[in-house]
Amino acid sequence: MSEVSKAETSPVSNTNQSNYYVEILGDTVSPAHALFSILISTALGLGGFLAGKRIFPAIAEQKMVDSYSLLLGIVGCVVALILCALLFRPKRILTESQINDMDSEGLLKSLQVDLNEEYEVIKRDPMIRKEMEDLKIKDIFIPKEEDNKI
Repeated sequence: MSEVSKAETSPVSNTNQSNYYVEILGDTVSPAHALFSILISTALGLGGFLAGKRIFPAIAEQKMVDSYSLLLGIVGCVVALILCALLFRPKRILTESQINDMDSEGLLKSLQVDLNEEYEVIKRDPMIRKEMEDLKIKDIFIPKEEDNKI
């Protein structure tokens, strides 16, 4: 778990919330919401399992009590998932913007992409070419000297 003080995401509202986030499994989350989600999930999952251990001996065969109890615990976890998703909505707003040629050239240079090599792959493989045309990113990988030939 790594700490992220002010995440790249912008909170929807700053009312009663700090801009302090932690990174858990590659996602940036509020520590309080993560803790409450864990507590809710544990309570409902374990609660379902233990309730099944008390309820099912009266209505099911003894050899099936553990299985039914486990199933009830899983149902509790699914209910916790839905409840936590409703209680703790995402706090970020994702924005998309069109990139221009200067942005794409800078990005490709920072990634150390060889445009000639990428262009050769695009020319050879029709599936890759089709996918890149569908995503409208094929032109980014065409070197400037080849741009006039195509």
